[in-house]
Amino acid sequence: MNNSAPIRFLLLWVALGAPSFAADGIIVPAYQRFRADHLNSVDAGRLLISELNCQSCHGTFSGEVLPPRQAPILTKIGERTNAEYLQKFIHDPQALKPGTAMPSMARLKSEIVMSEAIAAFLTQGTTWRPAGVSIGAVRRGEALFHTVGCAACHGDQRDVAVIEAIRKGLTSLPAQADEEEDEPAKKVASDASYATPDFAMPLGKLDDKYTLSSLITFLQDPHAVRPSGRMPSLNLKPEEARDIASYLLKNVKVKANIHFEHYEGDWGSVPDFLQLTPTDSGEATDFSVSASPKTDAFGLRFTGFLQIPTDGDFRFFLSSDDGSKLLIDGTVVVDHDGVHPPGFQDGVATLKSGPHDVVVEYFEAGGGEELLVEIEGPNMPRQPMAGFVTLTQEVDTAAEDVAAVASPELIEQGRQLFASLGCAACHQFGDGEQRIAWTGKAPQFANLKTSGGCLAEQPAVNVPHFVLSPRQRDDITAAILALRGVNATSKVASAKSEINQILLTMNCYACHARGSIGGVSEPMTHVFVGSIPEMGDEGRVPPGLDGAGDKLNEAWLKTILNEGAKDRPYMTTRMPKFGNAAADALVPRLIASDLQESVAPIVMPEADHRVKADARLMVGDQALSCIKCHTFEQYAATGIQSLDMTTMTRRLRRDWFHRYMRDPQQYRPGTRMPAAWPKGRSVVPDILGGDAGVQIEAIWQYLLDGNRARIPSGLMRESIELIPADRPLIYRNFIEGLSPRGIAVGFREKAHFAWDAEHMTPRLIWHGGFIDASKHWVDRGPGNQTPLGDHIMTLPAGPPLATLVSLDEPWPDKSPRENGFHFRGYTLDAAGVPAFKYQWNDVSVTDSLQPFMASPDNGLQRTVMVKSSARLENVYLRIAAGPKIEAVDGVFVTNGIQLKFDEYEPVIRTIGGHQELLVPVQLNADGRAIIRYSIVW
Repeated sequence: MNNSAPIRFLLLWVALGAPSFAADGIIVPAYQRFRADHLNSVDAGRLLISELNCQSCHGTFSGEVLPPRQAPILTKIGERTNAEYLQKFIHDPQALKPGTAMPSMARLKSEIVMSEAIAAFLTQGTTWRPAGVSIGAVRRGEALFHTVGCAACHGDQRDVAVIEAIRKGLTSLPAQADEEEDEPAKKVASDASYATPDFAMPLGKLDDKYTLSSLITFLQDPHAVRPSGRMPSLNLKPEEARDIASYLLKNVKVKANIHFEHYEGDWGSVPDFLQLTPTDSGEATDFSVSASPKTDAFGLRFTGFLQIPTDGDFRFFLSSDDGSKLLIDGTVVVDHDGVHPPGFQDGVATLKSGPHDVVVEYFEAGGGEELLVEIEGPNMPRQPMAGFVTLTQEVDTAAEDVAAVASPELIEQGRQLFASLGCAACHQFGDGEQRIAWTGKAPQFANLKTSGGCLAEQPAVNVPHFVLSPRQRDDITAAILALRGVNATSKVASAKSEINQILLTMNCYACHARGSIGGVSEPMTHVFVGSIPEMGDEGRVPPGLDGAGDKLNEAWLKTILNEGAKDRPYMTTRMPKFGNAAADALVPRLIASDLQESVAPIVMPEADHRVKADARLMVGDQALSCIKCHTFEQYAATGIQSLDMTTMTRRLRRDWFHRYMRDPQQYRPGTRMPAAWPKGRSVVPDILGGDAGVQIEAIWQYLLDGNRARIPSGLMRESIELIPADRPLIYRNFIEGLSPRGIAVGFREKAHFAWDAEHMTPRLIWHGGFIDASKHWVDRGPGNQTPLGDHIMTLPAGPPLATLVSLDEPWPDKSPRENGFHFRGYTLDAAGVPAFKYQWNDVSVTDSLQPFMASPDNGLQRTVMVKSSARLENVYLRIAAGPKIEAVDGVFVTNGIQLKFDEYEPVIRTIGGHQELLVPVQLNADGRAIIRYSIVW
């Protein structure tokens, strides 16, 4: 149907070509990168002690501000790791992952049965079986890995020639995105001089270690098994985790596990293949259109046995171009038939554990061709279904990579070795009382010999052997001696030095600079990209951390460390989440080190609603034009798409905001942020007296409303503004803040109101623009529209009238209808001004509002006429309600609104923690009462 390139599947049989890392030392990124120029021997040794988790055996190391790097939790490791890989890794860690912090042990190297026993114990009762990955997922995963932040720590994993081409600007990411061949990416010709830096954290042979399912699970929640946060979470969506996992496992060995039959014909729907004769048949490793030599007018029927691991409900996903069906045990679970472009359909089946007949039928009429089949279930992330399919009903252990069942004796031997050799000192296996404890003992740091044990070049057979370089060994020795007061060179710990220690430990310096240390390194600069080239480095390089404790408020600092953040959508690199330990350690120290309090409270010259209106004018296209570069919630900026203005007060401190706005270059040299107040002088002197402090404070107060702030002018580029002329405009539609029975009335005097026929009272008043009708007059017109202008003020909801025996009686809380009110429509006078009418028992009421000249903006005069043939006693009209109402020189002031009455004397009462302004209704001899007052705001 579509004309895009067909999707193929990549199933390679060659081993993963991991980048070569220096084998002369354990890789701790900050150590390799900064030891030469920024770390003395003692501080470097402290970093190594933390990251090698020496504390697990040797106790607390004084002065550590972060918990040491906890070794991976091994409980249920058999569900995520291959037993054969685990045995080889225990036997010789450096052989599988050069630079790993995992120590070897001479005894384990010489007696291979020991590593077999430990692996058997850790993986008992589990099986491991690789699954194929699709080339589409591999390509997407490659792009994600090298843009969202993975490569910042792990290095660029692409072919050196491709990297060189990218760095020279000769290709994009990835270079081979549109290739159709089922083969590894073709190399791009270049000088191929790029070398992966020695501080990149190695990945090892992931295709031997993980299944697709287990790697997806790990990438979505790395803290579940690596709780120290050194491997942070990038908050990957399920499909992102699947794609990155597919890329990392692109070289996994997979054996044919699905039978297929190939047919030729011209169909408009899935045919009955059982009535047709196949032109070919064979075995495949995935449900893939690559099984066909043709690109049009063909069909495929795949069969096999779906091995369900546990009872439960499973959801199946089918995407195809053109039609397809998925059947389990003869029942159609997903029907995606017909001629159509690709797109997922899904269905659910309740299945028992064990094998189930599975059939996938597919046909291609013409155009593009695609077939994707995925599964999701209990403790099973969404992933390709092919990994759970076998050719036979019973799993063929000879043909499949299924671990042989270990003997009870071997498993018991492994348990004892795990407890005695020191594995349990670092690794958790089991929970609570079931957790295996280390049965050995090691000297504490205070009594530790620095010339033997783990620090020996050739440790004893039962002592862990860390592959330390001579310099690493010397640095650890220096840190231990400094702990005892011998040859101490470090200064007394300060917030500044402790911050540096945390940033080194968590490898924050891979992305961020603080002071003279850290930031994106030259070998890694090409993996930091942005979507807006015009923004330069500001649009692709994470911000520096100088003054971060002054810039960001405490709550936001904790949020971004605990939860991650994506406040810069133009920047592909994400701020990951590190967890509570990092936040608890770093946030208070950043504040203690950076916080400045230099901006005094500012008394604003106008009421709050007027200040915000002035601020809205400033940030719009008629003044400072902030909207040209900054987005505003869902509204795009008119130029580059920088940080969302509605999130600024949630993130920033007011004090810092004031100082930054006065001189952006001081805080971020080279920034494209212009100075609107050069040398303290405003470029818009006609607003708020041109006072820089007042103008900045006004913008801050305006932005405090967040996504409730009024949209600045210049963003509603497809608006349909209703402009009142000689006669008032009446707009009956869904208005924000009113019931569905709201009626807006606009005047050319630019003083407007909205009357609510559900509450029988005016609910909104505002100045300036009347209404933008585009939301309701374009397409289906869903949602509520807010008034277009400024100074939007809310008046109390109904019922408007009530009988109160005493002023201590609460105002009725039932709806006006429940209190006997009925709307009777409205009439128009000769000028077109509406008068709203309603009935309350025997009382008839007419309510009208008209503009009058006032300063600085026009006001509204409200006239309420009450008529009754019966005598009224203790009846009140409620005018206003709020936390505070004041009477000043005959004018009642509440929430920035001034109310002045012609004849009646209102009553202010306090009830229920707030105040109300009530007017007693007193009928004249004709049974009428006219209450008239002016509203200025």
